[in-house]
Amino acid sequence: MYDLRGKVAVVTGAGRRGGIGAAVARRLAQDGAHVVVGDICASLTDLPHAGSGAWEELSALAEEIESLGVRALPLRVDVTDAASVEAMVAGTKESFGRLDILVNNAGAAIGPAPVLHMAEEAWRRTLEINATGTFLCCRLALPLMIEGRQGGRIVNMASIAAKKPRPYVSAYAASKAAVVALTRALAQEMAEHGITVNAVLPGDVDTAMKRWGLQLESAVTGQSYDDVVAAAVARIPLGRLAAPEDVAQLVAFLASDEASFITGQAYNITGGRELT
Repeated sequence: MYDLRGKVAVVTGAGRRGGIGAAVARRLAQDGAHVVVGDICASLTDLPHAGSGAWEELSALAEEIESLGVRALPLRVDVTDAASVEAMVAGTKESFGRLDILVNNAGAAIGPAPVLHMAEEAWRRTLEINATGTFLCCRLALPLMIEGRQGGRIVNMASIAAKKPRPYVSAYAASKAAVVALTRALAQEMAEHGITVNAVLPGDVDTAMKRWGLQLESAVTGQSYDDVVAAAVARIPLGRLAAPEDVAQLVAFLASDEASFITGQAYNITGGRELT
């Protein structure tokens, strides 16, 4: 465990109970941080895998966090809309007066398809949510972090797809590669303020979004769902899918004082999948 007592964290994309964002929020709270949990909390027609959470899930997560003895604030936020992100930052400042940790976890994979058949809107929306959303959250949250004069931590959720893309997910891979590049550039810009910026690159994580992807692969290839899952696990030297908590542990480290001399890095958390 790390000592985050007195720190204030914002975690986007935290509304799905079994998702990475919720696991990260819980872990930061367990380590003592007060947590703002944000999610769009809407049914989006272009997100058939239901990657976004519901307000009820987000509220329940906030209650769970407060049961740990820290404060929580659930907020609706659309990371692609600057005014919505500004409202989230304003709510954070009003409730806590500071911001120490920003975890840009909100993301989506829309309309995966071969490039020859990919809808332009699917490409644009994927880049907008994953890359532009991360940019907007950084740009609009940083003034509050800098204002505190206590340094800070930004952790951007990318994907191993940024380094090792697979067919049919070119938009997702490109958007996550953009997140890694943004991370490395911003780390240099923020160093003078004592703010570190790092990226986490999960591989196959057992979430609703991943299960949707495996179901889609099953439908496209004609293989059974169990066979597709078995093939995915077989590609991982450690022999299992990651749990959201595995990712949360790395995020907690990067948010802690123990990682104060680490910045501009992109950490794989894949069970060794990229080695095979």
